[in-house]
Amino acid sequence: MPTPRSRLPRPSMRPSFRIPVPGDGCAALAQVHEGLKGPAAPFVGQVLKRHAYIQLPAARRSLLSPYLNLQLGEADGGGTVLLCRFSPHPAVWTGFMGVYGVFAMLAAAGLMYGWAQTTVDEYPWGLWVAPVCLALAAFVYGAAVIGQGLTAGEMHEMRCFVERAAERAGARIPAAGAAGEPTAEAAAGY
Repeated sequence: MPTPRSRLPRPSMRPSFRIPVPGDGCAALAQVHEGLKGPAAPFVGQVLKRHAYIQLPAARRSLLSPYLNLQLGEADGGGTVLLCRFSPHPAVWTGFMGVYGVFAMLAAAGLMYGWAQTTVDEYPWGLWVAPVCLALAAFVYGAAVIGQGLTAGEMHEMRCFVERAAERAGARIPAAGAAGEPTAEAAAGY
């Protein structure tokens, strides 16, 4: 059952969630590793000592498909927590950051050129480059949010997979929306 929109957090570039795990948390990652074994596994990925990632198998993967990073960390009040963060595939994420970098450089160049135009009494059309780049960056951000919405089902599947693995390792998963814990829809960023 969806949560009322007034309770959902703002969309974020890389939605995340936390799962408190017993002990040092290695058992939870071991359960994730077990779930990734075999040709019928729902996801593919790699598990290291205190870090893992999972993604869809190549046959189901698209450009927008999410990539879930898992990392064991220390909880604020002591204990161990499994930090889970969704992102696009690293190559896609690097592409997004590259586009933002190009827009920032073009905006800076436009501002400098526009300022130089004012010093020689020309019309400073270069100053228009900065707001255009800002609008294009907003468009790219909107495309990322739309992409999260289109892959919310895949993100939900991945989160459920990790939660089931953590439960098999002895973790207690709070009910969706309980004690401030976001629902799967909220974790998906919409």
